Amino acid sequence: MRDFSDASDAQLVTSVGRYDEVALAEVYRRHGGAVFGLARRVLDNGAEAEDVTQEVFLRPMERAGPL
Repeated sequence: MRDFSDASDAQLVTSVGRYDEVALAEVYRRHGGAVFGLARRVLDNGAEAEDVTQEVFLRPMERAGPL
């Protein structure tokens, strides 16, 4: 398993685009709380904020298309 803890966000984006789940986990670790917090404030609903947060992190991987 590759360690992405020292990778830049740009490197992570490239790796996520290559379907690297470890890179996606690192992106979520770094930014998930901020995304959830913002969604929670805007929506004033924890369940909807969770859904939005999931979409934010999974949609780019889905849109990258097959390699």
